[in-house]
This record gives sequence, C-alpha cells and structure tokens, in this order.
Amino acid sequence: MADDEQVPAAEAEEPANSSAAPKADDSKDDEKSGDAEKAKFKNPFDDRTPKEDPGDGLPKDTPDEIEFKWDKNMLEKKACDTQHMLYLLQCALELVRKRTIERNKYFKSIGRTDRYIAHLDNPRVITNFLEWHNEDKDKNKFDGELLETGEKLHMINNIISKIGDVRLGPATKIYTKLKKDVVIEKTTWMELPQPKLKLQTWGKTKMYSAEKVLEECSVDEMVLLLTNGVLAGVIEANAAKGKGPSALEQVADWESKLVQYFRDNNLDGAKLTNDPVKTTCKAIMDHLDKGNNKLRGGVNQVIRALKKCYVHEILEKAKKADN
Repeated sequence: MADDEQVPAAEAEEPANSSAAPKADDSKDDEKSGDAEKAKFKNPFDDRTPKEDPGDGLPKDTPDEIEFKWDKNMLEKKACDTQHMLYLLQCALELVRKRTIERNKYFKSIGRTDRYIAHLDNPRVITNFLEWHNEDKDKNKFDGELLETGEKLHMINNIISKIGDVRLGPATKIYTKLKKDVVIEKTTWMELPQPKLKLQTWGKTKMYSAEKVLEECSVDEMVLLLTNGVLAGVIEANAAKGKGPSALEQVADWESKLVQYFRDNNLDGAKLTNDPVKTTCKAIMDHLDKGNNKLRGGVNQVIRALKKCYVHEILEKAKKADN
C-alpha cells in the first residue's frame, strides 16, 4: 500500500511500562545511587540529637546602657526618631525572648529537646543598628516613618535581618512584634517624675560617638542644662507630688543664685561628676543661704537631675533655640 510505504520502519523498543525485570547489575547500581542521594540530601529534621537548654536568653555579662527619657512629642510610633524606635525594637526583642522561653518549655515537655530554639543576643542587635546609624545618621534612620511606610519584606530582609544580623525567621517574628504587639507605654514612660529608659548595648553609652555627656560639659554647657530643662524639671516633679515648693524653691531668686554658683566656682561636668556629692551639696547650700540645712534635699535633687538628664538632647534644643 502506498500509505505503508510512507511510514518508516520503527525501531523495536521496550514499552514504557514494561514489566521486564531489570538486570542484576542495574539494580545494584540503583541501590548505590539511592543511598548516595539519601546521604547527600539528609533531612535535618531527622536528626534528634538533644540540644543544651538555651536558658532564659538574658545576657551573661552586664550590658552597657544608653539612658534617656521618652519625648512627650512622640505619642505614636510614626512620630518616633531612631533612638525611640530602637527602644521599641528592644521591646520587640524582649517579647521574642519570652516567646522563645515558652516554646522551649513546650519542646522539653514533649521530649523534643532537639528542637530547642537559640536565643538572640538582644544588646548585640541594638548595637548593630547603632553602628549602622552612626555611619550616616541623616541617611541611616530606623524611625517611625520607615516603620510606617517600609514594605514588609524590605523591613524584614533588608533592615531587621541585614542590619541587625538576624536570620530571616527571627527577623520576621521581630517585625511582627514591633508592628503589632509593641505599644508606647504613655502612662508609665511619661509619668512624673519621668523615669529614665535604658537602651542596652555592647560598648555604647551614648547614641552618637560625638555626642557630649555630662562629664565633658563646660561651665557654660552646665548652665544651659540648668536653664533649659533641669531646674524646670525639678519644679515640675515637686509640683506633681502635691507637697508644694521645696525649701530650695522658697529661697529668693534661687535659680539665678544657683547658676551663679556654677559660674563663680567653675563647676563643669567633670568636677560635678568626680567631686564628693556631700562637699558639692554643702558648698551650694552655703552659697544660697548659709546654715540652712533644709536646702539639702532640694540641692541634692538638682545634682541628681543633672546627672540623669539627657545631656545631648537638652544642648541640641538649646542650640536650635539660639539659632
């Protein structure tokens, strides 16, 4: 037939589903190949070797701290600057730490200590962000605007994971906690007298390497601290207690006299920090009203306020006001 002539002769081949038994050599080769593949692609979840208990995740050494007071203008996350947002990040890290403890307790209860989750080094994460921020504080901002507008994957992959040096899994948990669970504790953080918040780090005691601390302040800068926040804070704190003005506040023109003492005695930050508190307090008391021991509490209150104030912030605001 003409049609048959047009069809080329097909080569004989085994059916696709042939039930013919494989050759013995082929079978052995397949077994060896399979064993090799299993060894190469071993499922890590098959390893149930017990792990050591990760503990509570708290630092074994005492971290360094950056102290500051919550700015009353930052009532929402989107209004936060980098320092305040890093404190919220620290809160998120703390929530992750507590959740990790719960998960590890569960794994222990079911005999799966091989699934223990390692804790993060929280001060290290904060320090990583600080170092990144100090490289270019105007460009490298981890603030409320970034949290508000940053796309989720960008925040997890490029910000929290990359900058914080955290694996993607924990970075996702941190982002979720920061975005949804962490809140600004307005009542606690802004009550009077306003508490000092502590940002834990490794090797950092101030936000910026060039940031001035109390011990570095000149006499003029000490005066700026007194007149641009410290003395007003003392008055506000006493008023909040409902006990009326302190004995110090009842001395005529006490604020000007106090400032004058700092100038006349060249009382700079280093001297205030290193001299005995009792000696400094007594000298100021005698300058204000010699022999009036009732002033001791008020003068000590001023000294404590100076030592606890956020020096950099007050000086920066004073400079901006002058400009």
